[in-house]
Amino acid sequence: MSTEPLHSLRYVDDVTRDDVLALEAFIYSQLRPVQDAAGETGDTFCALRSLEILVCDSAGLLLALLDRVGQGQEERSTMLREWNRLWTTASWWNCRDGYDSDRWNRLEHVDAAAEASHRAENARAQAAAGGVLVKGATAVRTWRIETVRRLLRRGG
Repeated sequence: MSTEPLHSLRYVDDVTRDDVLALEAFIYSQLRPVQDAAGETGDTFCALRSLEILVCDSAGLLLALLDRVGQGQEERSTMLREWNRLWTTASWWNCRDGYDSDRWNRLEHVDAAAEASHRAENARAQAAAGGVLVKGATAVRTWRIETVRRLLRRGG
């Protein structure tokens, strides 16, 4: 086993089987005490069991895709979604022992090329918007609302 510290995950290409298995095990370790206290009946049991099934399905799909050779864009996008689904689930317990905050985080891009493409697209959108920083739909809506308010104040 390597003693090199692992870097923080940045892209789907960085995710390993060990990452998926560790994240899945961490989530289960947080669910088990609640399941034990809830017993095997009632709404709490049903909710926890449903969450456990979703975690198992996401981890299983991610592991299957990691085992594939020559993943296409669709598979890699699915891997991004499933990793972020697992990470979001685990992140609610990010202050607990066993949560690897140095490594686990939300991934925004499948790889460096996708990140570069996204940055270039944002730069083009920013230039087209007259230098207004455009970041997602919320920023666009905010920009539009502010523009309408300015026009209304000017009477135009």
